[in-house]
Amino acid sequence: MIKCEFFNKVDLGEEPKKSDWEFQNMICEIESGTGITEKEFLEQNGKSFFLDKTITYGDFLIIAFLIILFCGLAISFIRDFAKNRKLERL
Repeated sequence: MIKCEFFNKVDLGEEPKKSDWEFQNMICEIESGTGITEKEFLEQNGKSFFLDKTITYGDFLIIAFLIILFCGLAISFIRDFAKNRKLERL
């Protein structure tokens, strides 16, 4: 179970009838006896989206391939642009 407490309420409302406020500080505690992970906590509360905090080997390969492809296309474009620019001067 996660328990959060909010402190230092700040009024942001400029008009007297519209009260807009927020808290400056939040302190959360996780009960150590639960033994539950973030993913399990989200699943129990009906949330289906979870962003994993690790990068797998497949993720690394895809990112590396995309970086190499992008760099190759950029170099090719710059080289062709420079070559065509020199031909225009002649």
